[in-house]
Amino acid sequence: MASIRRTLSPVPRAGIALNGEACNVSSPLSRSSLSALNYPSSGALPSSPFAPPDKRLKQKSQYSWRRAVFHFSVCFMFGMFIGCTPFASLNLSTNIASSKNQAFMSDANTTSLSLESEARNDHVILGPQSKEQEGAKDVTGTDVDSNADDTRLVMENIFVEVKSTLIVVTPTQTGPFQAYYLNRLAGTLRLVPPPLLWVVVEMNAQSPETADVLRKTGVMYRHVVCDKNLTDVKDRRIHRRNAALSHIAAHRLDGIVYFADAENIYSVDLFEDMRKIRRFGAWVVGKVSERRNRAMLEGPVCNGTQIVGWHIDRSKRWARARRFHVGMSGFAFNSTILWDPKRWHRPTLEPIRQLDNLKEGFQVTAFVEQIVEDESQMEGLPPGCSRVMALLALLMVIGVRLGHER
Repeated sequence: MASIRRTLSPVPRAGIALNGEACNVSSPLSRSSLSALNYPSSGALPSSPFAPPDKRLKQKSQYSWRRAVFHFSVCFMFGMFIGCTPFASLNLSTNIASSKNQAFMSDANTTSLSLESEARNDHVILGPQSKEQEGAKDVTGTDVDSNADDTRLVMENIFVEVKSTLIVVTPTQTGPFQAYYLNRLAGTLRLVPPPLLWVVVEMNAQSPETADVLRKTGVMYRHVVCDKNLTDVKDRRIHRRNAALSHIAAHRLDGIVYFADAENIYSVDLFEDMRKIRRFGAWVVGKVSERRNRAMLEGPVCNGTQIVGWHIDRSKRWARARRFHVGMSGFAFNSTILWDPKRWHRPTLEPIRQLDNLKEGFQVTAFVEQIVEDESQMEGLPPGCSRVMALLALLMVIGVRLGHER
């Protein structure tokens, strides 16, 4: 048989010369062959861990930069959220508090309306009740009247009436009857429900006798000193009252100011009526004429609480020339007029003080003209001005008369 031979060229080996020439043949598993198979000649990034070092560093730098930007953005947004949280919580708490207050007021209003309806129903029932009505009880087995009484007590505790503070100003000086007059006035003030502040004013310094009397009265007081140097002043009580007014204005005391001399006598009802004063209130005061032969009335003539005229002392010719016929113990006013002129629309910002350079009898009316403009800004107490609320040194005058008669 004929044989067929293929002419195959031998595979050259590394380091063996072929046809007299040196030949370098790469191994099938050499690094150069792998690189030729796996890495094309294009500029694509390598996909194996055997990438060149410079390309791996570039890839890591790009990844770290992106991660830093991401972390920064997340922290920035979280910080903005934390910074806005306190304002949102404050608004939320305010809204919750306002809603609770509205709910409370609505409950209180509904309760008050129910109380009014119950009161009307109680007043509608007239005449004697039958035995069945007297023994009527509600579903729970308790009396209806007892429930109504309990509800009224609760409402009284909720709606507490706020009373104005009475600021009673008393000028005093050391003397044989000082302790007697102060103790008598303190006994009247102790009967007045609080709040009440007694401002006692002395000249130059606080005397130990006055301080000892005030400590034993049981009345809340302030011991004020007028340190003005006075030599030829007829009535030093004017400057003592001015010192009290300065004290009230400096400390912004809020209440009703009343000038109560220790020698006079006052009704306890007068102090309760003072708390109703809005701006300025006046009332009738009883006194004895200068000749001490008859009693007189000094103060307003009222139609309800509106002042329509004045009681005039016809024995004095100059009395008709006064604008307001009232004494220092016949009126009281709101203390905020002294230190809050814008609230009362006062035309001037000068302090309100009693003047000592006027004739006797015109000092009081000049002081009142600084507080009010006319009778429309006044209130008469009590309604109708039908009661004498204070007596001006009546006992002292009667005692002098009895002494002369003896």
